[in-house]
Amino acid sequence: MSFRSFSMRKGLAVLAGLAALAGLASCGGGGQVTPFEPTRILAFGDELSVIEADGRKYTINAFRITDTTTNPPTESTTELDCTRSPIWIQSVASVFGLVYDRCPGTATTTSGQVMAQVGHKVADLASQIAAVQGAALNDGDLALVMIGMNDILELYANYPTSSRDTLLAQARDRGEALGDRINALAQSGPAVVVLTVPDLGLTPFAQAQNSSTNDPGRSALLSDLTAAFNNRMSVTLINDGRLIGLAYADVESQNMYRFPSSFSLTNVADAACVTTVTAPNCTTSTLVTGATAAGYMWAHAWLPGPAVQARLGTVAASRARNNPF
Repeated sequence: MSFRSFSMRKGLAVLAGLAALAGLASCGGGGQVTPFEPTRILAFGDELSVIEADGRKYTINAFRITDTTTNPPTESTTELDCTRSPIWIQSVASVFGLVYDRCPGTATTTSGQVMAQVGHKVADLASQIAAVQGAALNDGDLALVMIGMNDILELYANYPTSSRDTLLAQARDRGEALGDRINALAQSGPAVVVLTVPDLGLTPFAQAQNSSTNDPGRSALLSDLTAAFNNRMSVTLINDGRLIGLAYADVESQNMYRFPSSFSLTNVADAACVTTVTAPNCTTSTLVTGATAAGYMWAHAWLPGPAVQARLGTVAASRARNNPF
């Protein structure tokens, strides 16, 4: 006998049913939990989770392979392939056999919506949720959330007019607001997987700020703001082990920065994309001399490259698959 993993939002009726099944199992029925299989996937957030209508992403975009018999495979010089160098939300979707409407690949049907938008902050999450198309949010949905990068950058821009302590307090407030919003989202029906914000103090932007301001503490401030935001968000989340799955993008980015060879990275300090090309127009043909899409940690000043996106996709997918939703 088998039954689907449940969450608190399913109510007492489901709990009663499970109790009955447990009784049968104790009599030799053999209970087994069936993994959560979402029928729709929804991505909320900012640039780190955006796929544009034409398939471009805010990382290093890859071209379509035109001939697989050559070594290396021959690529188009003009036509991008949004299924290559996937961002984290695509990696999670693929685990469940789902694809987004903005990058269907060869799929004939799509079950994913990208609600994330460029420049959006925590205060914008409610409008993204309200904009979901089709059926009302329900327990067949998987919601992916990573947002806060633009909040942290906005707060940082107020330094030193605003003091460090003031900005850290504001970062914690925004993290708490995000936690509350995610709790409400989870209680409305969907299973939710949340990623913290990558450590912005490790970005090329942070290092450049140390130099341009003659203040070597700027990168540390960005790291502290990231930590204040992430930590408060994390402790605000409902921690019942079922409604919400949490993965730590900040820790993953720190590990990749400190141990680059473990992730096949050759450069963790510089941006791979030339400065004359802005996101999302960076491709494998618009990189600085010597840069590769796989080897560079950062695509732009604070936007991660495909290697980071892939790593975040791996940890988020593991959380989505293994959390007992």
